Amino acid sequence: MKLFYFSVLLLSLTACKTMDAVQEDISDIGTSLFSSEEMDESAQDAFLKAQEAFYEADRVRKQHSQLTAKERSLWLELEEDYKVLLATPSKATEKESYFSDTTLADGVMMQSLQFIELVESGE
Repeated sequence: MKLFYFSVLLLSLTACKTMDAVQEDISDIGTSLFSSEEMDESAQDAFLKAQEAFYEADRVRKQHSQLTAKERSLWLELEEDYKVLLATPSKATEKESYFSDTTLADGVMMQSLQFIELVESGE
């Protein structure tokens, strides 16, 4: 079984053209192959939308070489929240906290949008 996972990983790495693609492929493989939790359809949709928003924010971040302190701070917060979501994608539709109506996926999407707006307004 380990040989199978290694083969899939190796195959996906050799088919990639950039390091960004490698990172995204590894993330996708980890999410699909190594997730032991079943996800319902709404959680999966929310997770995929949040992932897409995060990738767009990451693309904007890479286009701008100099980030302000506020932009860097927001990026670090977004990155941490995305890691939490990535670790438990089946909980994408669960609330961030008892005191919030925002789900984990909604939080990542909102932070991604805020980051993109903040970076692009500085131009």
